[in-house]
Amino acid sequence: MSSVGAAENASGDSLKPMTATRRGRTEAAVGAVGVVVLVSATPGWPAWASYVLVWTVLLAAITVALFRRPRLGPGTNRVWPIRFTFTWMDVLVGAFVGLLLRAVIIVVELTTFGYVSSSSSMFAVPHDLLWIATAVIAPAVVAPVVEELFFRGLVLPAIGINWIGIVASSIIFSAVHLAHGFNLLTAVSTLIVGIVLGLLAVRTGRLGAGITAHIVYNASLIAVSELGGLVSING
Repeated sequence: MSSVGAAENASGDSLKPMTATRRGRTEAAVGAVGVVVLVSATPGWPAWASYVLVWTVLLAAITVALFRRPRLGPGTNRVWPIRFTFTWMDVLVGAFVGLLLRAVIIVVELTTFGYVSSSSSMFAVPHDLLWIATAVIAPAVVAPVVEELFFRGLVLPAIGINWIGIVASSIIFSAVHLAHGFNLLTAVSTLIVGIVLGLLAVRTGRLGAGITAHIVYNASLIAVSELGGLVSING
């Protein structure tokens, strides 16, 4: 049995029957396609409106799947094969993986494209409450939770808790982030991030490590952008 396959039961509870988990395919497909179509159709919307639009669609898909999906096994109230739970180890591992991912992506961007995507700074923008909400809280706190619930909690198991599910859900994750227009750097970085977060979900059977890694990864991007702005202003 492969490491990914063996990890399907790492949480101590059986992740079968797979037919039950795959009944979320309709919700996963509608949610992903809906986000791409709606975001592509609203290119001029402000950041906060785009966030609300995306979160509404993804949370609606998750909610419908939650009520439609059958219980996984007798005597259990567990609906998700990859659970929305945290342990202290998830937090520690997730924080380490998030920082490592940021470092790896920076190296990939510099060696492949010659620049870092976070080099354009938000530092010159007035840091009012709207900026804090849209540039910090939304991408660094809310988005990681909603996206992990959808892409790793719903899409991945709907396809299959295996390498195919990890890669396919990562491709969908990357495609959604390209809804405003194709960018090779974004495509590569989000694909890598998606695969790593998918591995964390499958290996642990929980979303905790992936959510933590996603938060740390996004927060580090904001920190690098801010630092870049401070250097450019003082320089």
